[in-house]
Amino acid sequence: MVKILLVEDEGIIAADMENMLSKMGYDVLETAMDYDEAIEILEVETPDLILLDVNLGGKKDGIDLAEVINERFKIPFIFTTSYSDGPTIERAKKVNPTNYLVKPFKQEQLFTAIEMALFIISKKTEEDTKPEESDNLVIKDALFIKDKYRYTKLPLSEILWIKAEGNYVEIHLADRKEIIRNSLSLFLEKLKKQNFFRTHKSFAVNLDYLTRFEPTVVYILNTEIPISKKYAEELVKRLEVM
Repeated sequence: MVKILLVEDEGIIAADMENMLSKMGYDVLETAMDYDEAIEILEVETPDLILLDVNLGGKKDGIDLAEVINERFKIPFIFTTSYSDGPTIERAKKVNPTNYLVKPFKQEQLFTAIEMALFIISKKTEEDTKPEESDNLVIKDALFIKDKYRYTKLPLSEILWIKAEGNYVEIHLADRKEIIRNSLSLFLEKLKKQNFFRTHKSFAVNLDYLTRFEPTVVYILNTEIPISKKYAEELVKRLEVM
């Protein structure tokens, strides 16, 4: 589930946006009312996206906060504001928001802005990925799987093992599997996580769940996964170092 931080100083507007976000299936963190509250939340939470009001109560506004977000937290944000005048937009452009949403807006417009923001993030993080393979995004420690016009968050830590099936990849979790269009090699490159280890031309595993290792198979919890001689030798070296 996509985790969103809302920074909004108008209580009624904040409650309305929280309601819309919850209905659309997003995970909404505690709303920050001003610059200082937002910083306090970001010190302990890592949202996937921030909805940031430009006009906040206090000496520092949303654009001031955006500068700190860019410098310290590296989290994408969408500006939400009642202001669409030239000077405000020029100030906003300098801090590179992922999107800019003018109030008042409907639920459909908010949904579109969020999903487009995730898509834009994917373009920035997946510049070397082929167009047909870029629908599913890896942002920080999560995979975002595209289903029509929205993305579902899948934490990488929940992936047990991966299997290649032609032009598709099966991602196996404890309670289900997801299927995405990609090759196993490109998908592992996209993940860039050391705990994911290729055991076979068609299989890769999350070593965090490794329970047994034999010459021709490894066990991920209770599941038997084949391992070829080449990768078995690499795994022995890896385990000796760990």
